[in-house]
Amino acid sequence: MAVNFVLTEARDVSAGDPLGRRWVGWDATATDDEMWEINRGVWKLGDKVDRERFATLSYDGRVQVVAEIDGRTRHDVGGVTKWALTGHVLRPGDPVHDALKGTPAPRHRNPVGYFDTATLDSMPAAQRAVLQPRNPATMIATWNPKKWNPDNWAEEVYPSNVETVGAGRVLRGRWSTGNRKSDIEPGDRIFFLRQGMEPRGIVGSGTAASRIFPDEQWDDERAGNDANYVLIDWDTLLLPDEGLPHPHLIAAIPEGGGWAPQASGWILPPAAATKLETLWAQHLGQPQPLPQRGASRQGWQMDPVRRRKVEDAAQDRLMTYYRDLGWDVKDVRHGNPYDATATKDGRTLWLEAKGTETNGTAVIVTHGEVQWAREHPGDCILGILSDVTFLPDGEVDPAAGNFRILEWNPDNGTLTPRNFDYTPPTTTDTSDTDLAG
Repeated sequence: MAVNFVLTEARDVSAGDPLGRRWVGWDATATDDEMWEINRGVWKLGDKVDRERFATLSYDGRVQVVAEIDGRTRHDVGGVTKWALTGHVLRPGDPVHDALKGTPAPRHRNPVGYFDTATLDSMPAAQRAVLQPRNPATMIATWNPKKWNPDNWAEEVYPSNVETVGAGRVLRGRWSTGNRKSDIEPGDRIFFLRQGMEPRGIVGSGTAASRIFPDEQWDDERAGNDANYVLIDWDTLLLPDEGLPHPHLIAAIPEGGGWAPQASGWILPPAAATKLETLWAQHLGQPQPLPQRGASRQGWQMDPVRRRKVEDAAQDRLMTYYRDLGWDVKDVRHGNPYDATATKDGRTLWLEAKGTETNGTAVIVTHGEVQWAREHPGDCILGILSDVTFLPDGEVDPAAGNFRILEWNPDNGTLTPRNFDYTPPTTTDTSDTDLAG
């Protein structure tokens, strides 16, 4: 048996929620992990749940999230005992996930119910572990300015977006997936293809931040019908005349069938996706093979408030370091491919700060940051604050983290395309240089 929780549309919750939530329910743009964390409690549950191995979240008559249970916690709400489950979300490739996700949910009058999963319950963990995980998909999102350019979006909004991403800030947007309604999961790769008018070609890349969801139609001629969308975290956006040209795509990746899809939502064959990653990396200035699955990467922190606090902590640490050494330090992070300048005795250093809650083996750098560092060799500094932790009040722990300062030379280390992941060389102590002054 598995326990199933029926979700309704997302709604706000009052202050004092036992799990500290601000909302509960179904949000089509949330990831499976976010949906589980929000909706794993609090519920009225009997002892029967202790015998169950799996839990599902369902919405609109379908199983949407599948998790494996490892316990439950008690919460007293208004004098009533309720429970929250603990466990982890199952991924595509796990036979339990694949057997349950998307299937019709059991019909029951209460929001909590059970359904038979005896065959899955008896499957040994070893049998599940040997199955291969789902391979990430690569999707082409298309844009034809002849068909869609509301309020001069191409001339005014898009260049601003290019500047935002080029300055190293995360830009999350949504884009149509045409007729495609499924087969895209958070973390999948997305490329942005400009069509219709010259210059044509790939002008952007990013990562899916949601599954595909329906919303109001973007095409006025089809008003009244929903369109399909996906949220995208853009890591690279280029102006059209800087893009990867259409003729290059045709010549290098003939599997693209002329690179003229009728609509967004085209998923590339794996071989073509690999070629495109390499071609894109070359176009951005640094050919490198794709990292192996599971390789160390910084990864986006999806909570924008938390991410900003980590970035601010890294920049404060770097600026303070140089101020303490007598440099005149200015914060110029907005609109520039560096975060701060440090001036002393007629010399200027360009400071770039990176903060991460990971071990900092690799950090995300943008095309603009790489280009600036290459154009100013010997005068660019990279400060990396890794292993950042948070205090109970939600603020960064100022006593935690590992801080490193190194000369920012993109070619002294390893650049891996995403926009770029930069893996610093093993020797990064600036005490061996004169950069600190």
